[in-house]
Amino acid sequence: MENQRIRVTKRMLKEALVRLLENKPIEKITVYEICQSAEINRTTFYKYYGSPFDLMIDIQADFIHELEINLQAKEDLFSLQNILTYIDTHRDACRVLLRSSSSNTFLDEVFSLSLISQQIEDRILTTHSEVIRKYAKEFVIYGSYSVIRKWLLSDQPEPPEEIARIIFDLVKLFWNQQDRA
Repeated sequence: MENQRIRVTKRMLKEALVRLLENKPIEKITVYEICQSAEINRTTFYKYYGSPFDLMIDIQADFIHELEINLQAKEDLFSLQNILTYIDTHRDACRVLLRSSSSNTFLDEVFSLSLISQQIEDRILTTHSEVIRKYAKEFVIYGSYSVIRKWLLSDQPEPPEEIARIIFDLVKLFWNQQDRA
């Protein structure tokens, strides 16, 4: 269990990294820069993290954890609109996470949250073959991610409700085309 001082120190380091990520990629950020921005010495940084990448992983884990708590707090357990509203509320941090993630690890973690994963599984028609279901799940995940990413990085984003409707309409269009094939 972390005490208050440790939580504050880690928060300061995370905020410093997020600020730095707004202007340069994580590969170019040094521990020295993070510590200077957070006004914390390097020894303290190394007490909790081995590198800026470790700090980034901790930021992503915090986001995933908060997203999961937010989803569980909803009565209907899953609502794309609820997720998008949460992301919109944390738009700046999410933008930095999206730009800084060099792999799909962050995306995979978000979509593997049990509440999200189960909802995707429930919505994929069981009347289709196993192969179609497997690829349909990938289509839904990465297609939705692409729409959300474009929305999140937009300078004049549409409201979360509209993006949720667009994603649902695109998925329905996909299923209608599959039913005709």
